[in-house]
Amino acid sequence: MDKYLENGKQIYEEYCSTAENLPTMLPRAPEQTYIDVYPDEDQPGPSFRDDKRHQLDYETEVKVYRALEEVDGNFIVLHSFKYTHDQYCLCDKSHVRDKKKCNKCKNQYDKEGECDFIIICPDSFIVIEVKNMEHVDREIVECEPDFHLCSIGEDWQPECTTRKLEALIGTYKKSAEQRDKIVELIKCIDKDANIHQFTAYPNFSKRFKEQFQFSEITELRLSDDELSTIIFEEDLCRNELDAAWWAANVTLANSSSSDSHERVRNILLAIWATERNTCDKSKCSLGRCIMDVNKQLKEGRITFEPKKGKKRNQNPAVVKAPDIIRNNSNVENLTVEQHNAFESKENLLLINGPAGAGKTVILCGKILQLLESDKNNKVVVFKFTGEGNNSQHYQSALDNASIKYELISTSEYDHTPEQLANLITECLCSVIIVEISGYEDTTYLTDRLSVLSGYNLFVDDIQTVIDYNTTAEEWALLINTLKNLSADKIVWIACDIVQAWTVYDIDQISRVANVLTDILAPHQRTTLSSNLRNTFDLSNILSVIRDQFVKLCSLKSDILDIILPSQSPGHFIHGTLPVIHVFNNRNVDSIVSVINIDLDRLCATHELNYSDIGIVYTDSLVVM
Repeated sequence: MDKYLENGKQIYEEYCSTAENLPTMLPRAPEQTYIDVYPDEDQPGPSFRDDKRHQLDYETEVKVYRALEEVDGNFIVLHSFKYTHDQYCLCDKSHVRDKKKCNKCKNQYDKEGECDFIIICPDSFIVIEVKNMEHVDREIVECEPDFHLCSIGEDWQPECTTRKLEALIGTYKKSAEQRDKIVELIKCIDKDANIHQFTAYPNFSKRFKEQFQFSEITELRLSDDELSTIIFEEDLCRNELDAAWWAANVTLANSSSSDSHERVRNILLAIWATERNTCDKSKCSLGRCIMDVNKQLKEGRITFEPKKGKKRNQNPAVVKAPDIIRNNSNVENLTVEQHNAFESKENLLLINGPAGAGKTVILCGKILQLLESDKNNKVVVFKFTGEGNNSQHYQSALDNASIKYELISTSEYDHTPEQLANLITECLCSVIIVEISGYEDTTYLTDRLSVLSGYNLFVDDIQTVIDYNTTAEEWALLINTLKNLSADKIVWIACDIVQAWTVYDIDQISRVANVLTDILAPHQRTTLSSNLRNTFDLSNILSVIRDQFVKLCSLKSDILDIILPSQSPGHFIHGTLPVIHVFNNRNVDSIVSVINIDLDRLCATHELNYSDIGIVYTDSLVVM
């Protein structure tokens, strides 16, 4: 127990002790219990309905997480709290830690439990279980032919049949059992602890709370006391009418904690962070949350959730990555968009998309595919150095494939075009990675490309060479040079025009996009708009920015798709609370801030200031 107390104290001091009047969310992003996004239309297969139900349950739980994030108050929110029999016995010494010898535990699950949320307030604890009723009405409609709707107030709601009452009361009773087990655990640590417990129904309006008491059958009714422990949809909204609920039940007295309260707090923190008797304090960091999600995505644990004895339906928007990508880049799954781009047979292909869309993974996979198909193939990769340099991804994949490569670092001052060409031609390796720094303008890259022939060419982040003074003619010369080189070799280009747009004049970037659409046919350019790493919130940010951008200027749709492609969420990876900026007027400085600061912060895995992330708006226009 002393070990748990010390670990909990360290977690509190490092991650939870703050002077700001903001909640500390642990983990920093919602626990990823279910993430895959399925289409609304029915899909064949016996498990589809269960999959959709799990998806709805997960989304419902995240609604509560988001609501707690927005509440004012210095408290700690533990999401997805679980404890084992061994941990319970640490708190209740009358139990034997060996479950087989513990006479007080007839079933091994008697003293194991979990709950969705524990809120640690300065002087109390709140236990919340989350239940989703949205799927109940759907199932009743499908299973009862005579089912019909009834009018309640201004809304039409499913008639409160006996079946629905049983489901409604059943979910509450189950939640009460889960809550009571957590309350018992806390009471074992401190019998005088001040504990409140609730069941949240984020999809159930309080206008219909009488449905909990419709039946004349006593077993299908809740008492007034039980009804008072229900959190309805409106209670999760941030408005003055329902602020009283939060003030009464969450943002409690700010008096200093007693020694006994601190003891419970520290033990709960340590239990939450402990798995297999090992306390992992990094579980409390935002960087760890993001890294865990990325790891799960790469391993397919989210997109293709394994279930013993049950074959799970495959999401139609996701496919298994080709073996050459899975084995060497450690990416298990691709979106259909990414897979189609990789399978393209075009000699010249421009892949446009924002950071994280999978451009480098696709280029790297294509390089390996070329080398596998013919050992005599030679590849040159032009990569521009700087923050977020992807060269390490190429090097790691080539190492995994046991392919030798040479890394050349150069700049305008290091080598003339002819000298660089000599370095490349003298190299005996199959792959040459040319890292360029100190470039001045578009002509720098054009001059170096013009002396190359006989090599398959890959250019990553080509937007980096766009300069303030880049003319349409200079940009056209570069693209045409690449087009000429693709006459007998593969020339694939990765581009993120969004990055260029945030820095340079809109008209200038429009001219660049016009060059691309004029020279390259539609089948020679593809835009990635959804990806597995894309958070649902990040997609919303990009969509808001795009909508505001559309209002600022009139562009052809194909140009707009290159400059700022419409983003759709790949999967419900509810990451950090995002900044959603709304621009009433064109403000380049603000736009740069959105892309270069806030989105970087959202996706980075270190040096994050979680409390700085929120919603920003101008005047009276707000987008949620």
